[in-house]
Amino acid sequence: MDDTGPSWNEKRLAALRSYSILDTPPEPEFDDLVRLAARACHAPVALITLVEERRQWFKAETGLGFRETPLDHSICAQAILQPGLTVVHDLAADPRFNTNPLVTAEPRLRFYAGVVLETPSGLPLGTLCVLDYVARDLSEEEALTLTMLARQVMSQLELRRAIAERDEALATNHRVEQRQILLVRELHHRVRNTLATVQALVGATARTTKNVEAFYRAFSARLASLAKTQTLLTEDYWQTASLREMLLNELRPFVEARNQPFVLNGPSIELSADLAIPVGMALHELTANAAQFGALSVPQGRVEVIWDVIRVEGVRTLRLDWAERDGPPVEPPRQTGFGTTLMRQVLTVQCRAEVQIDYDPAGLRFRLESPLIEHRLVPPY
Repeated sequence: MDDTGPSWNEKRLAALRSYSILDTPPEPEFDDLVRLAARACHAPVALITLVEERRQWFKAETGLGFRETPLDHSICAQAILQPGLTVVHDLAADPRFNTNPLVTAEPRLRFYAGVVLETPSGLPLGTLCVLDYVARDLSEEEALTLTMLARQVMSQLELRRAIAERDEALATNHRVEQRQILLVRELHHRVRNTLATVQALVGATARTTKNVEAFYRAFSARLASLAKTQTLLTEDYWQTASLREMLLNELRPFVEARNQPFVLNGPSIELSADLAIPVGMALHELTANAAQFGALSVPQGRVEVIWDVIRVEGVRTLRLDWAERDGPPVEPPRQTGFGTTLMRQVLTVQCRAEVQIDYDPAGLRFRLESPLIEHRLVPPY
């Protein structure tokens, strides 16, 4: 015998909770059954009792006037320990019950007859019982009727659970359908935005390159960066991308190729698609510029990226600082390139971001402050 598994009572309580019946409002189906039991057994009190860990609760009652008692007041807690029908002719004369407060004080019960409510797997949940204020017996016909009514109680409990499971399955299916609809909408939105972004990349790269070879290199690199961000978004259920992973996608090749150190310091932040794509492109432009002209172009150069979430006028806002040092002296660009346009205009317009670019001779510094897009299109289920 395995002593590490759940005890009999733990299994019984788990079965009881699986019916989701405790503390539910009165229901006519169960109220009718206790009235029938009281009438058939000529008893003033009838109950459908469910025996929990510290109390017994009545799904339905007639003649008693309250809905639960502590477990130490429960007669049914003893009755469920044996199958079938339990009859106690005189509670006051039975040593198991003669000190029970329901027997020694109001309502001074004397007679009890209860049939165990048993699950299909044989676990007792409680009883259908009748009680009286005088000691008495239960006729054979009354006992048969009480037993049949107890089966009807269990049938109602099973039916109720089946209906609840059906409703939950229907609700789950509905949520899945809604999620699929929203995912399709998100996909359409993302495809339109991505195509527009690619179109803008083509035009901007063409305007800032002097020959086909330079255009191909710059455009391919930008397209590859966009694809990496799209991969992060696609892999995540919520259609978000990790800011740290976006940074590593851009900077990791320099570590692998040249043992180029960099510092990334900030909390875990997931960016929604509408913010992740332009921020990812900005990080690519910063990295490409650093590799060609800045700190990543020399062995001793360093890049430090620090980010956090702050509140600006009550809105959660991403603050990101990119700082380069120990690279070649920095000079402001003679003409506005794609990267500068992206960071100064696209981020400002599309993300409502504030952007600062400082061409410090000791190293380029870039600061981004952008409101986080909190709304997620895809719902939980």
